[in-house]
Amino acid sequence: MKLPLLVKQTLLRANTMIVVKSVGLFGKVFITRTMGVEGMGLYQLTYFFYALVLMIISGGLPTALAMYISSHPSRGWALFKKFSVIVLLIGAICSLLTYSLSSRIASLLHYPQLDFAIQCLAPAIFAVPLLSLLRGYLQGLEKYGIIALSELVEQLVRIGSLVILIPIFISSGLQVAVGAAILGTSLAAILAFAFIIVMMKYKQHGGSLSAALPDMNSGFLTVAKVSLMITLTRLLVPASDFVDAMIIPQRLQASGLSSGEAVQMLGVFSGIALVVAYMPTLFTAALTHTLTMRISSDWINERFQHFYEKRNKAINLTWVWGWVSSWFIFNFSPEIAQFLFRVPSAETSIKLLSLLPLIVGFREITTSLLWAQNQKRAPLIGLAFGIMTNFSILYVVAAQPGLGYLSMSLGVIAMELIATLCNFKVLRLFQYFKSRIVLFLLDLLYFELLIIVCTWCSNMMLNYQPYSIIAELLLYLIGSALYIKFRFKGLLKD
Repeated sequence: MKLPLLVKQTLLRANTMIVVKSVGLFGKVFITRTMGVEGMGLYQLTYFFYALVLMIISGGLPTALAMYISSHPSRGWALFKKFSVIVLLIGAICSLLTYSLSSRIASLLHYPQLDFAIQCLAPAIFAVPLLSLLRGYLQGLEKYGIIALSELVEQLVRIGSLVILIPIFISSGLQVAVGAAILGTSLAAILAFAFIIVMMKYKQHGGSLSAALPDMNSGFLTVAKVSLMITLTRLLVPASDFVDAMIIPQRLQASGLSSGEAVQMLGVFSGIALVVAYMPTLFTAALTHTLTMRISSDWINERFQHFYEKRNKAINLTWVWGWVSSWFIFNFSPEIAQFLFRVPSAETSIKLLSLLPLIVGFREITTSLLWAQNQKRAPLIGLAFGIMTNFSILYVVAAQPGLGYLSMSLGVIAMELIATLCNFKVLRLFQYFKSRIVLFLLDLLYFELLIIVCTWCSNMMLNYQPYSIIAELLLYLIGSALYIKFRFKGLLKD
């Protein structure tokens, strides 16, 4: 069967992200098993700062560049070179500041022992933004194969370095082991960048990349303006995570926990539960990655019928995949916590976040739809309200004894849900859902019945563990796959 190009690109992106995220998940499991939940908590605290700095440097520039190149491919290379100079300069400054101010940053996070780990971030802060910009250039040209392979190279090098270095330095203390785990990030970025350059030369892009083109100032300003709005939207999440990293341990200690217990709880939530909950969103992220360029082009060229057709397909796919993922996480949370991470205490937070794949999937898709329509402020406003709600919940609820995991889960879900509902309102998607309410309810009913059947079969084989768990898992996966194939059989023929 010959698949449509959009489906091929989405499947390529999704399959690559499955491998990349699986390797990343292995890294999280390895950190948890070698450094414990406290080590995971310290690792996450360091990465919250890292994500914030990366977003400040490159922000929405890769996406803005990709969106512009999708409509003006001949101008891409010249624009990439101009922006790369700016990114390198800002990256160098931020890298030096991070290294020289590492002790102050660690104190700001209320964990001075992170001084060395933050110093180890400096090379990555210089190298990674340029890699992201280059991938944005390739995304605009729809060179998803090169992007996918480079991401795989980067992740394998990063996790491979982590697996080698942590056992070597763990005897020197958690703070040194966390820093060693981070060192591979910069090496991975450099090798991935080199891989892309070699692939571009091999694919013979060089001749068309270096042409001198007119009207460059116009393209530069257009990309810069779009990048600013996207950056403001995307900056809210890492900024929120960084503030959370300062608020959560302090409020947990106010509830009666020690400093070590607080960072352990943060490690379980952010390093295990959130990783599991966001893992299924790789499919909607892949769909968004490939869909954004096409719907943006459709809107700009006033092909509105094609735009709405792609929108409707994306909404339906996100709805069904969201429920597949959410029910899976809710039902198999004990097994994920116990057998995968060997941290039984993670079960509660994983189960509390089980609806996150559905909500986040819709937020990602609707944000891309709004960006394609040049409505950059709407996602920003919705996310800002969501983050304020998150802060309020954390500050009040996290300080109550025994409500640590509940407060963090409610905060994240409230943030994502408010942002999603605001996007829905602007796009007028509530009317679309009303028109499809019967079909959507049938989807939900099917997966509820599937979970009941799977649980019943597992209970029938309770004396044959772990075979009962394997049987339940296979039944759920097969039942979900068959339904998706039946539900979207028309999509594969379009």
